[in-house]
Amino acid sequence: MKKIVCLALAIAATPATTFAGDLPEGFDAAVTTAMEKWHAPGLGLAIVKDGEVLLSRGYGIKSVLTNNQVDEHTLFQAGSTTKAFASMALAMLVDDGKVKWDDPVIKHVPELDLNEDYVENNMTIRDVLSHRSGVSQLSNINVFVSKSLPASWEMLPNNPQQTSFRQAWDYNNTIFALSGLVVEKVSGKPFHEFVKERILDPLGMTETLLLDADVKARKNRAEAHQYIDGKFYQIEYPYIEFSQSAGMINSTPSDMAKWVRFLANGGTIGDKRLVSEAAMKEMFAPQILMDPKTIYPAAATLDHSYFSYGLAWFVYDYKGEKIVMHTGSIDGMSAINAIVPGKKAGVYAFINADHIEYRHAMMYTVLDILLDNPAEDWSEKLYAVYHSKDKQQEKACLAFSDAALTDLPGDYTLPGLFPLSIAKADGGFMATLGVNTSKISVTSDGCLKVHDSDNPELPSSDYLQPVLSSDGTLTQVKFSGLPFTKKAPAE
Repeated sequence: MKKIVCLALAIAATPATTFAGDLPEGFDAAVTTAMEKWHAPGLGLAIVKDGEVLLSRGYGIKSVLTNNQVDEHTLFQAGSTTKAFASMALAMLVDDGKVKWDDPVIKHVPELDLNEDYVENNMTIRDVLSHRSGVSQLSNINVFVSKSLPASWEMLPNNPQQTSFRQAWDYNNTIFALSGLVVEKVSGKPFHEFVKERILDPLGMTETLLLDADVKARKNRAEAHQYIDGKFYQIEYPYIEFSQSAGMINSTPSDMAKWVRFLANGGTIGDKRLVSEAAMKEMFAPQILMDPKTIYPAAATLDHSYFSYGLAWFVYDYKGEKIVMHTGSIDGMSAINAIVPGKKAGVYAFINADHIEYRHAMMYTVLDILLDNPAEDWSEKLYAVYHSKDKQQEKACLAFSDAALTDLPGDYTLPGLFPLSIAKADGGFMATLGVNTSKISVTSDGCLKVHDSDNPELPSSDYLQPVLSSDGTLTQVKFSGLPFTKKAPAE
């Protein structure tokens, strides 16, 4: 079992390897103060201004168990900021004349099988990259419970439309990951090899890793954390090679500084152009409009002329400038990347704890510096926005009757999702969904608490909820909020 510790140490900045200009006085002190406030153990930061790297630096610690310092070469998980690499890979293939943005995916992936024939035959690369397929979110869950994209794609015929095709933005990793499959089919190379050969190697991004085996072997690596009830818990590092083009990249502040510089300079490295101006413009162009209030509370605090999603980028205006941005979130890790195309500027930040929304405050703070805007205390402004839910009380659990507990073991189904199986185990129960197995403990008040499948020692507020018929028979359970119906015993 992992040790549980409190973060009672000074968060210091490590020396910057690249520091081509001045940041405001007190910048580092403000960062470290905000990290403590937002419960961020460690942070990696890269800033580009006027097309050159201004800063690549580490702050804080890699692990609450070792207190070893983050530096500019410390590896973090990049989550969904990986998606921009998928878009870039396809942009390069567009330049090569091998694909078009509006090619139907089925042209390159003939085995694609969706629930609705019209969507199957007409969903394009553009639709995939801009999350407007409308396919059920159960497909999005499948990739994480199976840890297999091929298995999740096989389930797609069972996943109906959740929203109308091309009529709404509906984030879906399983559908997005078809982008990497197109890259593989067209180039004849695995997605990770194409990215390495066409993007990482030319940019000198030697510290960026896509395969789990390479990440596990990396010594200078930030560990993943969660902050629960006033304590830090170090959890398993999120090895998500299985997510492929939707989230498999791991990188460092030093390498992401190179990536940000490349994007800020419009797809060039030195005097060499790796991707056309036309392809860069297309990636950064709005594809579907949306309301920021439904996406990011931080963005909702601002007045926008428009807020949209492009090809693997959020695209909107910020104080008179066009911004392209994306976050990355996975268990124990957070990231954010923003580019100001018109100013050849940008920022990338990693945090080794999940959903630490200081990343948004950091981004807007740096953007104001890069754009010479009056300074705002974004940490103070956004802390209240993201922590208002702290005042809410934990929802009461529903207790199981003795009869419901007796009936609980068995198999459960939810159309479109992998089946759920519940069995007795160790004084409680064990739930298996896909390849994930979760311990279920019985509380003193008769509730069933579900523990994290990868980190069972973490405190949990997730409960299995019974659904009973009028005669008190257990007919369903709600597992992670999803309603699974119990299958009748086989004859």
